[in-house]
Amino acid sequence: MSLQIFRRGPERITRGTIGAAWKQRASNQRTVISDAECRGLALVVNATSMSWRFDYKPRGLNPLTGKRWPSRSITIGNPETHSPDQARSEAGRLKGQAKAGKDPALRKKAELELEAQKRSQTMARLVEEYAIALPQRQKFRGGRGKLSPRAVAEELAHVHAVIRELDAGDKPVTAILPKEITRMIASLSDKPATAKHRYGALSRFFDWAMGEELIASNPCEGVPKAKRPRPPNPRRNFHTPQQLAQLWSAIEHTEGLQQVHRDLLQFLIVVPCRRSEATGMDWRDVDLESAVWSQPGTQTKNGDPHRFHIPPLALEILHRRHQNAGRPDDGLVFPAPRSQRPIDTFGKLKAAVGSNLPSHFDWRVHDHRRSFVTALGELGVDEALLDSILNHRQAATRGGVLGVYQYAQRWPEQRAAMKDWDQLISNAIRGHVNK
Repeated sequence: MSLQIFRRGPERITRGTIGAAWKQRASNQRTVISDAECRGLALVVNATSMSWRFDYKPRGLNPLTGKRWPSRSITIGNPETHSPDQARSEAGRLKGQAKAGKDPALRKKAELELEAQKRSQTMARLVEEYAIALPQRQKFRGGRGKLSPRAVAEELAHVHAVIRELDAGDKPVTAILPKEITRMIASLSDKPATAKHRYGALSRFFDWAMGEELIASNPCEGVPKAKRPRPPNPRRNFHTPQQLAQLWSAIEHTEGLQQVHRDLLQFLIVVPCRRSEATGMDWRDVDLESAVWSQPGTQTKNGDPHRFHIPPLALEILHRRHQNAGRPDDGLVFPAPRSQRPIDTFGKLKAAVGSNLPSHFDWRVHDHRRSFVTALGELGVDEALLDSILNHRQAATRGGVLGVYQYAQRWPEQRAAMKDWDQLISNAIRGHVNK
């Protein structure tokens, strides 16, 4: 059954008129009551709702037809939000806009569309889109290849943390101001590394939003340089082979660790790779017979393929793991015991091992790379060779013209250096055990 429309009036609409009209409502029926005191104002009564409507003709002529514009309507509210006098007052205001050459209906439509656009472009909503786009972007700092899943997760975690700190989830992306970012940075003054990561991740998010033409400028660029987070002082900590032997023993005797955790932590002492490279190590990249670990560019920080000679201590660990895993051709070498994904619980592992070390023993996995370079440097091993082992593309020994033209890996010397390091650690471990 089609909707039937009945028209009444004009009559002076009162609260009594409204009440009576509501009682007389019927399904599939609409009653339009014109108000006698305000031309163009009408009460629209439907089966389940009532509203105030203002009808008007925009001023001027349509340049295409030469005729007046057709009538337009705009809803003001309903009897709950506007009394008859309030509805007349609002209708009078809209009438004044129409006489001045403005179009209230088009203006309201534009305002509603703008509000809808703002709701669709809130920080929380756009981060969802960013999470889809981020895995496709290139590595940071000019590295080749796509971001690793770990890098993507860390980047998004920092952006989400900033949104929580700014309470900005429901805010449009265009509403984030430099002063808010400045306050966020100041709140992390006691955590300079965290502040730097948060600021960098947020700035990269806004760069993406600019690329999507959602904002005109990056508000992070509006933060005064003096108030931007400064890089924390570089960590200079390193350990002697004797100290690393003490750490090796602590890892061996810490209760509650799974064997894969012990193997990973000890492997990282002997092979000076990055932590993420070891946790992502795959059997298909390991040649146990040749004692070579070939890292694809997607696994390294700078995007350059790299290889490590695997010295005896590390080779023993890998042979045992390979045997216990059923001699697989591929798959993670050090999978997390439950999830079988890359291990990411280093904070907990470090705390557990620390219970077997003196309180003053300060260590992190990345310290092992400094320890490696320092110990072999003391033995007179060439610095450029050590940089090559660490896969440093932009180190002082490999920069400038040398970095452009010199690509020799000096593999025999790398193998010799890794064996020297292995011997230093092995001797220290035996000395620690025989104390």
